[in-house]
Parts: sequence; C-alpha cells; structure tokens
Amino acid sequence: MTQFFLVMLGGGIGAVIRAFVTNFFNNRINSTYPIATLVVNILGSFLIGLCMGLTLNVTWINTFLIVGILGGLTTFSTLSSELVQMLTPNKQIFHFIIYSILQYVVAFISCLLGYFMI
Repeated sequence: MTQFFLVMLGGGIGAVIRAFVTNFFNNRINSTYPIATLVVNILGSFLIGLCMGLTLNVTWINTFLIVGILGGLTTFSTLSSELVQMLTPNKQIFHFIIYSILQYVVAFISCLLGYFMI
C-alpha cells in the first residue's frame, strides 16, 4: 500500500512540474513542434538514467522518484496525441518524422548519458 501512495504522490508532483514547464514554454516560444513535451521527456529521461546510474537500491526512493515524479514528468500520452495531431488533418509527415526522431532518439541518448555520468 505504501508503494501505491508513493507513486501517487510522486506522480502528482511530476505532473504539476510538467504543467509548469508546459505553460512556461507555450507562453514564450512559438514553434511548429510542441517544445515543452520534448523538454520534459528529454530532461526526465536524463534524470531517470542518472538515477539508474546512481544505482539507488532503496525501493521507496526508486518508487517515489523514478516511477512517481519522473514518470509523472515525462509523458507518452501527450507525445502520442501530438503525433496524431501532426498526421491529421494536415498530414505533416515531415514534422511527424522529425519530432518522432527527436523524442525517441534524443530521449534515449539523454537517459544513456545520465546513466553513464556516474
């Protein structure tokens, strides 16, 4: 039961951080790409890799920090909906491909860099 509470609390914190980051970027940057989602996914992936590299073997810290906060910060549901919006109705295939590559490749590399920084 404690793990569920930690995930719920951490996830809420991560979602609030994501909302602040989204509002910050949406109010300051006008871009074809949803920059805020890119930022939270790359930053979150890097921090997840960093935590993994630290080999935090304390279950409640992993649950609260990685699954909760960083899981709430990063978002595949928003990413998926943004990719669908690029394909319909305008069929922006080029933007879809570039944004997909940025999200998946750069987020993976960020996680890897975070992991090996330690």
